[in-house]
Amino acid sequence: MKKAGWCLVMGVALTMLIQVPGLAQVSASASGGYGIPTAAGGSSMWGGSLGAQYYFNYKLAVGARVRTYVETIGQNDGGLNGSLTAVTMPMMATIEYHITDTDFHPYVGLGAGVIRSALITDLRFNGQNIYDDSSKEYNFGLAPKLGVGFDITQGLMVTAEAIYNVSLGKNQAGNTQLNFEKSARFLTIHAGIAFTFGNRFD
Repeated sequence: MKKAGWCLVMGVALTMLIQVPGLAQVSASASGGYGIPTAAGGSSMWGGSLGAQYYFNYKLAVGARVRTYVETIGQNDGGLNGSLTAVTMPMMATIEYHITDTDFHPYVGLGAGVIRSALITDLRFNGQNIYDDSSKEYNFGLAPKLGVGFDITQGLMVTAEAIYNVSLGKNQAGNTQLNFEKSARFLTIHAGIAFTFGNRFD
């Protein structure tokens, strides 16, 4: 699954580079993101992304994007205290449809690929460590999104978008009672910039 995810992302990026002479119509992007906690006791989830896209025209673009988020979740029940740190990394091929060709252009999109989840678990009972473990897994995932872009220049754009992440699998912390199935679905808000090599609207 891990190799399949990287092959999907790298395959899309390689195809763009091969088909676009001189990197014309290729865009590179970076953004910061904030995620809504996915379980009771969770803290804010921060992350970021790097991506590349190829614009067929001013409306349609395909690409590849890697995002990373870190979240801490706590659970208290009597004398049992538990904490889990989750590092989630969606690695996806993407498609976007821009509704207008003006400087301000809303868009919709979809990502599909692999979501890597790494979990670090720490359980204590009355202050004594009783369980300490880490695990990771890979699941197929989807990420529909809504966004807006504003062209500062023909080559530089600022973006804001909401991404709903769906992992088609269940995340668990080893064999403990901490079940984080809800963390397979979470909403993130991103803001970032994109630089286009060439005129995106040619």
